[in-house]
Amino acid sequence: MHAPISVIIPARDEAETIAQVVATVQDLPCVAEVVVIDNGSTDATAACAAAAGARVIAEARPGMGHAVRNGVAAAAHDWVMKVDADLGRFETGLFARMAEARAPGVGLVKGAWNDPHDPMPMTRLLVAPALRLMFPGLGELRAPNSGIYLFDRSRIAHQRLTPDYAVDLDVMLRVHAAGARVEEVDIGRIVHDARNPDHYSRMAQEILAFFLSRQPLGLLDEVVVIAADEAAAAQHVGGVIAGKLIAGARVSVYLNEGGATLDAVFGGFPTYRRAPFAEAAGHAPHANAARLRIIRAPGLDRAVPGACVPVDVWETGGAADVPVPLATGVALKRAALERLGLPTDVPPRETFRVVAEG
Repeated sequence: MHAPISVIIPARDEAETIAQVVATVQDLPCVAEVVVIDNGSTDATAACAAAAGARVIAEARPGMGHAVRNGVAAAAHDWVMKVDADLGRFETGLFARMAEARAPGVGLVKGAWNDPHDPMPMTRLLVAPALRLMFPGLGELRAPNSGIYLFDRSRIAHQRLTPDYAVDLDVMLRVHAAGARVEEVDIGRIVHDARNPDHYSRMAQEILAFFLSRQPLGLLDEVVVIAADEAAAAQHVGGVIAGKLIAGARVSVYLNEGGATLDAVFGGFPTYRRAPFAEAAGHAPHANAARLRIIRAPGLDRAVPGACVPVDVWETGGAADVPVPLATGVALKRAALERLGLPTDVPPRETFRVVAEG
């Protein structure tokens, strides 16, 4: 039997359609609750949703991402289905296909729909080409930016989702970077409200900015840190660890001793893992990894054999070949250093020497 589902519906001024959407999805198999996120509505959206049986929460900050992030956090169950609030006619029974497509290793199920009045310009002209170039493992999806999908929030740092229209893509990329499968099922014909060109223009700008921001992050470069203890890891690699985890990439840390402090700082990220140094030789990259990057302290020369992807090896200390800006990782690195009783003056970058390139 599949786990129960929380349905979240971000809504802003959708009083005309929200009651129908709520009433319809709450009758789906496996749906345990429906949560409507009132995203600053000026009409009766919240009242209509509540009357239809939804739990209503408020998110005053404008932006689809803020609403989704709030709704995912408020959901009672890890499997979360996100549904649009402006749906007109749709084939309810086909939505159940998303729940049925869950299987071991699947982290997200996209609902591929068709609307005879929507030529899907965003998908054809922007999203699909960008995915084929940057994330080819997702390049064959028919509806990659569909706003109707089901995912396992326990696999991603959902508190870090982007606050704008690109949030649906962010969920998908994070699930992919965590090593889980993205499936797609046909949910039939759906009629949305008509969109004007200005709407598409704003969406395109936010989505393009999102893709450009993800390009330098190397989401599919899995990082392995090998160090004598957590002090060495925090001092030399703490910023890289933090930045990768915030972006959604997977990071494994192998230590000779200790690790509780790193766990306290980074343990809330689903893509973080720590293990004893002796287990490093058996490390295997996740299913979607494009590259394995091993970062080790000097003198710790145990490599990770048998990788099925290209492997880079970096070392800390000594002459530096690669400077890595800390950017978003500064705060978490400082938190780790403070817990360890070490100086918290953090330079703007961490530097590494390239030992081998795959």
